[in-house]
Amino acid sequence: MRRIFLALFISQMESSVTSTAVLAITNDLGGYEKSSWLFTAYLLTYSGFPIIWAKLSDIVGRRTCLLTALILFLIFSAACGAAQTMIQLIMFRWVKGVGGSGIYSLGTLVFWELLPPERWATNASIVTGVLALSLVAGPLIGGAITESGKWRWIFLINVPIIAVASALLLWSFPRRLFNEPAAQYVSETRRAWLSPRQLRRIDVLGGALMLGLCLLLSTGLQQAALGLSWASAYVLPLLIVAGISIIGFLAWSWYVTNRRIWPEPIFPWRFIQNRVCLGMIANAFLAGMILSVTIVQLPQRFMTVNGLYPLAAGVRLLPFGAFVPTGSSIAVVLMDRFKIPPTFICVAGAILEIIGLVFLSRASGSSAVEASQYGSQIVTAVGNGFVNTAVILMIPYVVDNRDLGVGNATMAQFRILGGTIGISITTAAFAPFVKNQLLDGLSASVVHALLDRTGAIGRLPEATQSIVRHAFADGYNLQMKILIGIAAAHIPATLLMWRKRPIIISMKGAERS
Repeated sequence: MRRIFLALFISQMESSVTSTAVLAITNDLGGYEKSSWLFTAYLLTYSGFPIIWAKLSDIVGRRTCLLTALILFLIFSAACGAAQTMIQLIMFRWVKGVGGSGIYSLGTLVFWELLPPERWATNASIVTGVLALSLVAGPLIGGAITESGKWRWIFLINVPIIAVASALLLWSFPRRLFNEPAAQYVSETRRAWLSPRQLRRIDVLGGALMLGLCLLLSTGLQQAALGLSWASAYVLPLLIVAGISIIGFLAWSWYVTNRRIWPEPIFPWRFIQNRVCLGMIANAFLAGMILSVTIVQLPQRFMTVNGLYPLAAGVRLLPFGAFVPTGSSIAVVLMDRFKIPPTFICVAGAILEIIGLVFLSRASGSSAVEASQYGSQIVTAVGNGFVNTAVILMIPYVVDNRDLGVGNATMAQFRILGGTIGISITTAAFAPFVKNQLLDGLSASVVHALLDRTGAIGRLPEATQSIVRHAFADGYNLQMKILIGIAAAHIPATLLMWRKRPIIISMKGAERS
């Protein structure tokens, strides 16, 4: 169990570890305007493969897929540490995200099969805590390593850790869990890693369509975040093809679920027919947006607006990281001990997120970090912990046992995809806004230099620094205002989950009142 928690921690931490190292990386390699790709290159594939990994593990086994994901993550961690250009680093992180996706998807899935139902609620709280703490530990570790002048070690440090975790899992993890879907094909897999019967179960077209829509949509939004016009040939075609892929994916899911025996649908149409499941997917998506944007953007605010060093910026994010798992633990107690329905928990979480984000959106551009920002982080974090935990715990109560793996991966995938798209949207709003603000008082060459390397802020005259910091502060506040609307969207999403006899979470199994 500890080995899986460690692998989960490392793979999730990778999505935020560059948030405090981005300035050092771009000051070395250049290309600050492309810096958001350091996050989204990893998140693109991290968000695109969870369902594919889960479905593949249903066919060939959890252990085989988990070890494959770990090895892929290890190899490209080393490659990231050796990158010589920004493009190389972005591409290596893109492939690394495929491995990280498998670790995340399978690491959260196997607990449903390893643990009895009476431990599910406690485990959901622990998993939420591990994932949240890893996101906050990322900026701290990244900041500490960056201040030593060796930013490459934020990637290289993964190599020995994952190598040890892989070796221990290879030795201790069962070849087959008795209750995993692949166990019924154990006689076939002893003869061949992929038998003809197994191969025909793989939904290749569904996986390709789903991967295409995730990558195309995220890439299109990311290109817009770089300042390209929405009508640009680098943005609009991607979004159009993404829309076509969505239609094709849904049509294929319906067809293969209702008209075919083989292959097994990578995304069963019954998820679409289940209103409660749709509400859970929407809430996972929205909560992922708020979680990722907050963790990625707040440390950058502390560095650019408040002039803090990377480690200090990471420390300022600790209230958020500490109180996401706290909110998760409180939600577990409320749902299990006091029998409060998860839908009520989601609504309460949305209200808390809105309150916290409203105050975060009003932060000033002064060089000192206001104490109220820490309280706002705490309120937002507790609300996010509420929503994430309620959605996770509802999975075995809403989906069939045959869909447990894909159902868990679906919530994970949409949570990560929400984070990817959230970062792209808020960056797309931030970059042109700040650029226009700066152009009001600075020359185009100075603005270009600032957007390429924000380390140049400290070399400006004091009066100019104040103008620049206030422009960046207004940009970050705009991002928080966008998140307010996203948090408010939890309310209609939760209404989809509403039932006359609400689901009640119990340590003893599913109850309905």
